Amino acid sequence: MNFAIRHKLYLQIYLGFVASLVIFALLAGVAWKVFGPNDQRNFGQGITTLIAQALPLDAAPQKIAESMATIALAFHVELSLYDQNNNHIYSTQKVMPLPPETNHHHGFIHGAQPGHFFITLADGRKLIIFHPNRFFGGPPLGFLLLLIVLALAAYPLSKRLTCRLESLNQQVQRFGEGDLTARATIKGKDEIAELARTFNATANRIEHLIQSQKQALAGASHELRSPLTRMRMALEVNASENDESLKSQLLQNIAALDALVGELLLSSKLDAGTTTLNKVSMDLLALTAEVAAHYNAETEGSSALILADELMIRRVLTNLLDNAKRYQRKVPIHLRVHAEDDWVILKVCDDGPGINEEDLPHVFTPFYQSRQADKQTGSLGMGLSIVEKIVHQHNGEIVYRNDLEGTCFEVRLPRHHSE
Repeated sequence: MNFAIRHKLYLQIYLGFVASLVIFALLAGVAWKVFGPNDQRNFGQGITTLIAQALPLDAAPQKIAESMATIALAFHVELSLYDQNNNHIYSTQKVMPLPPETNHHHGFIHGAQPGHFFITLADGRKLIIFHPNRFFGGPPLGFLLLLIVLALAAYPLSKRLTCRLESLNQQVQRFGEGDLTARATIKGKDEIAELARTFNATANRIEHLIQSQKQALAGASHELRSPLTRMRMALEVNASENDESLKSQLLQNIAALDALVGELLLSSKLDAGTTTLNKVSMDLLALTAEVAAHYNAETEGSSALILADELMIRRVLTNLLDNAKRYQRKVPIHLRVHAEDDWVILKVCDDGPGINEEDLPHVFTPFYQSRQADKQTGSLGMGLSIVEKIVHQHNGEIVYRNDLEGTCFEVRLPRHHSE
């Protein structure tokens, strides 16, 4: 992954944080310059007043030394006193030199060690003050060190904030390159975790659709061979059969191909979600009785309203009845409609042999053929798959059941309460 530095999110966060620190430092420096001199002046004037009172001009040297030591101890400072002619009088510790003549004014001493302050007393004497824990003239060194430490600590923090995004980006790239199993690791409960969940859900959906398409194409290629083979054989034996027989066979095979293409197109539209449902309020029992009459099937139950696309629900009924008719033995197909709480339940049952347990997970898989499947039933292998997709588009569900009534498919659709 060759991204420019400006494209790295963690670097953008880090540089933004450092820029904020720099701006803060500049503002702090300006504030220090604006308000600091007042503090310095107040501090210097306070000591000047005390020294002027404690060190009279005519005081004895011993008295001056004792008074300066007391003041230095009280303020935790070092002092050096000079007379009017710049001659050294006394220092509490080391002798601190006077600043150049051009700098003989109240305030901190430029060029000296931080913390040195110069004061001229009313009688002309001069005093140098050094406060080891106070940095006159600028922000304290500890403050600058703190800014540096914060800037260094912000780098791994900003890197950690975006490492999950980089991991998600890697999985997206893998998925985009064709690895349909690529999934993001979900950590935490923030927006990045929600993005990872959305990606995983989308990836699952895409993988399922692609697998469905692969299965559909594989099944379609297999199913298309049968009618094409029959058509080819019919042409080959044309010499030994009359034209009417050949025409009938070709028409049957063409009809089978046409039905298969129609099923594939509808299945693809349902998978892609491009079908527009024209939902209206309808009585499922009435529609079921109408469709079942064409199959000589028995219908019972009670009126129950649903909000659905009539053509799609009619397709559900037709496919379920076609499937039941293929495996029906002696007892007529039985349909029952009834309402239960917020659901309308449709059951379609026949007295067929049922489905083996190992085949149950594949009941709604396109073109799936069980071991016991009768190749002569004429099934294209798409009917139940389409039923499931239509039912799901109506926010319902369909399940297969073996019960006392025989082999049954149960469809549950949301109930529509009339106003």
